[in-house]
Amino acid sequence: MDTEKYQALLQAVEQGSITAAARDLGYSPSGLTRMLDSLERDLGFSLLFRTSQGVQLTREGNRLLPAIRELLYWSRQIREESAGILGLEQGELFVGSYYSIASCWLPEILRAFQQDYPGIRVHVQEAGNQTLLEGLREHRLSCCLFSRHRGYPGDWVPLYQDRLVAWIPEDHPLAKKKALLPEDLEGQPFIEPLPQQETDTDLFLAKYHIHPDFRFTSSNMYTCWTMVEAGLGISMDNAFSSLRWSGRVKVLPFATEDRLELGMALPSLAQASPALKKFLEYVKREILKTTV
Repeated sequence: MDTEKYQALLQAVEQGSITAAARDLGYSPSGLTRMLDSLERDLGFSLLFRTSQGVQLTREGNRLLPAIRELLYWSRQIREESAGILGLEQGELFVGSYYSIASCWLPEILRAFQQDYPGIRVHVQEAGNQTLLEGLREHRLSCCLFSRHRGYPGDWVPLYQDRLVAWIPEDHPLAKKKALLPEDLEGQPFIEPLPQQETDTDLFLAKYHIHPDFRFTSSNMYTCWTMVEAGLGISMDNAFSSLRWSGRVKVLPFATEDRLELGMALPSLAQASPALKKFLEYVKREILKTTV
């Protein structure tokens, strides 16, 4: 089956714009519109409707969306397996990642990987737990680099043991401590990273029934860091994400036994494409170099 029309439809839906989708796919807007009209004629019903904000799926289109994502996922698998059989090093990967992993690990991993496999394109999406898990379940992402989520039904490859730390303004009274207790955060002005993403910070606070004073939120971890530096409150992240940053921030561990297992989640290691299996090899190799 020719999947080009379905890919165009998915791109238009994700962009919310035929013009933006056409630009990304290398078509003219009129050419992409004709392609989508042709798909609707083939199926016998409308898939999109236009609004003042762009395009959205019709009710029928929404019913088909999970099947379309599955079709495109398995189409990529077939192409990459075929390339592997022919000895060709080609493919396309969609990698989800924590912001911290993307900044600390991925540059070196991708540099080494692309040197050896320039024919494999890699797209990186940085996000929080819920967005990444949704991308895996819908096959929009080939794999994710983040902390282990017990509810994910796919395969898990452990890579690194880490811990949560608190970011404290240097002039804050808590900055004098060597380690914090969870209850030290109770009622403290707090900068919430990645709200509504069920982050490791959310799980930690819920585990110990701690209720900070949530004053600010940010979807960017470096912004959280600079807000702490400005004295706006306390924040949290995993320990290794702080290694490359400097400033007037005290990074303190917690006096608990809590640990994070960072690794790679993927739908199936056995059914992974040749490109994804190669990428996993490089992830393991580069992380081993940085953690020894």
